[in-house]
Amino acid sequence: PYTTLFRSAKKEKKAGDTGGTFSVCYTVEKDGQNFFMKAFNVNGFINCMGEGKTFMEYMEEMTKAFMYEKRLSEYCVSHKTSKVSCVIASGEEMMTGYTFPVVPYLIFEMADGDIRSKLNFSNKLDFAWKLHSLHDIAVGIKQLHSIDVSHQDIKPSNVLLFDEGSKIGDLGRSMCPALDGPYDDMLFSGDNTYAPPEIWTKSHMALDWHQRNYAIDCYLLGSLITYYISGLSMTAHLITTMRLIWSGDEMETLDEYLQTAFEQVLEKISDNIPFKSIRSELIEVIRYLCNPNPLHRGH
Repeated sequence: PYTTLFRSAKKEKKAGDTGGTFSVCYTVEKDGQNFFMKAFNVNGFINCMGEGKTFMEYMEEMTKAFMYEKRLSEYCVSHKTSKVSCVIASGEEMMTGYTFPVVPYLIFEMADGDIRSKLNFSNKLDFAWKLHSLHDIAVGIKQLHSIDVSHQDIKPSNVLLFDEGSKIGDLGRSMCPALDGPYDDMLFSGDNTYAPPEIWTKSHMALDWHQRNYAIDCYLLGSLITYYISGLSMTAHLITTMRLIWSGDEMETLDEYLQTAFEQVLEKISDNIPFKSIRSELIEVIRYLCNPNPLHRGH
């Protein structure tokens, strides 16, 4: 069996890493090649008991999230999403001596790291490399959208680096109408640190599923471009700039403040683009993707 050839070593989780309460990450090996493994963490929900949910509710949440990531990954593989990191194997391992002796697991190809390990803003990383990496991610998002998958959690820690380029990782927070997912009832299932403005202002939400989630992923892609250029997400830029310009003037709406802050952020980002020949075009891309009003996103 596939799993019996693996030797496992626990992978320490760093700040911002993927993998939730219900999984433990390992580096595993087969035939001299390393892989990344998420193991079903029963202790994860046992330790959370007493937070307002019953044992059965936690168990249902855990198993649904695990199976959803597996099925969604298989769905993506069947549609040849080459720029998305997907499950390459799964199964269950018997572990004697434990209260729960069966450990389900998911195996992924091993990345060299995520984009945070590559982007060091104290030196000048080749800008062409950045654009190539962003192009890979844009292709991955287009591949997902072509099969009605909204990633919802596009952020630096989920941009994985491989010899052949960059891929989008961690489909665990994604939404897909073709599959029954654990986050289908949420307006936004990703990391709130990177959430688009409509999530924290609760405005412009009268959109259907496809419009809303297309607009969210557009914003997250534009925010990722902003991070590659400046070292900060668009959300971080907007919040900081709004605090600086907020006057308390009730004659101006929150939308107006957001638009004003957005234009100021674009000017700031423009100053960080080293090549004048592409500066205006790249800023227009970010403008299309990150407009605070989701109805205005996209080309």
